[in-house]
Amino acid sequence: MAVKTIEEADRKARNIVHGWCAAATAVSWVPGSTFVLGMADMKMVNDVAKVYRVQSFSIEGVSAAIGGAVAGRGASEAALVWFPVVGWGIKALIAGGVTKAVGEVVISYMRERSPLTA
Repeated sequence: MAVKTIEEADRKARNIVHGWCAAATAVSWVPGSTFVLGMADMKMVNDVAKVYRVQSFSIEGVSAAIGGAVAGRGASEAALVWFPVVGWGIKALIAGGVTKAVGEVVISYMRERSPLTA
C-alpha cells in the first residue's frame, strides 16, 4: 500500500530502519560483516527514498551524510573482534546503533526532498 501523507511515510520509513537495525545487530558479530552492512545501508537508503517518493537524489550527498557513521562502525568493529564474546556483543550493539543513526539521517534527508504533504 502506497503512502499518501508525509506522516505515513515517516511511520513506514521508521519501520524499515528498525528492521535494518535488527538485522545489523543480528549479523554484525560475523567477521567481515562490516562490508555487508555497508551494502545493506545502501539498500535501506533506497527503500526509504521509495517510501518518500524521492525519484532522484545525490548518492554522494547521502554517502557524505552517513559516511562518518559507517567509518566509525568499521573502526570500532575492527578493534572489538579481538575480544571474543564480550567484544562481539558490544560490536552488535554498535552496529545496531549506527544503523539507527544512519537511518534517521536518511529519513531526514529524504523527508526534505519528498513531494508528499501532510
